[in-house]
Amino acid sequence: MNSHRHVLSFHNATRALLLVSCLALLSGCAVFHSNRSASSARVQTLDTSLCALKEEFNRDTSRPRLLALFSPTCGGCVYGAKSLQREAKAAAKLGHRSEVMVVWLPMLDTDNEREARQSAKKFHLAGARHFYDGDRQSGARLMAEQFPNAVRELLEVLPHDHRLRESLEVRRNLAPEKMPLWDALLIFPPGATWTERTPAPVWWTRQVGFTGERGAGEPTSLFLKKNTRQPPVKSDWHLEAREALRLVQSATRELQQP
Repeated sequence: MNSHRHVLSFHNATRALLLVSCLALLSGCAVFHSNRSASSARVQTLDTSLCALKEEFNRDTSRPRLLALFSPTCGGCVYGAKSLQREAKAAAKLGHRSEVMVVWLPMLDTDNEREARQSAKKFHLAGARHFYDGDRQSGARLMAEQFPNAVRELLEVLPHDHRLRESLEVRRNLAPEKMPLWDALLIFPPGATWTERTPAPVWWTRQVGFTGERGAGEPTSLFLKKNTRQPPVKSDWHLEAREALRLVQSATRELQQP
């Protein structure tokens, strides 16, 4: 009798395990759970579904979120990551915390997962989550779904002698997913969710021409900001990161007010 009960118990446990496994397979992204206590230097490798990034993005949709897309070895991106780190630390000293996700993309021949992990350790942001997108799917999808006409719109407003015109002309007829978004910061509002389609940012900035580090606050590059129907403006990653964090913190304070 006892042996019979043991057999039944074993079969019940096996059926339960199979049921859990089936549910896990059917539920897709929902089966993964973020470990918020993990070090921000930990880098999670993404597959083409971007499930882990989507899950983190949707973890708390009641708050604004900041997404950074950087190459781990590009000089302009490294400067951007360093600037974001510095501005985030300054904000943290004032008691401000922001939901930050950093995605490292292999945009240069020198980029790879090892370099991404090294950059994540170097540019430690308290509470931030780091990801490596080896297939550049995050940048490709954002470009295709949120900025599909960016190149043609920019060509319409750029002066004929603008230094970006030649490189943009070459890309005029490329599919947007062939030009992944990178070297960029994007802010997403409370309520935005990432499902099959990427969410729309309420603010964004993208560096398009780094000239090298200079004195604090001095322009170091050209940035496209918030609108692809306007020419790029001179700015610096410190200024852009500061503005992004300020907007996120302002939106967070508004949510906390009764």
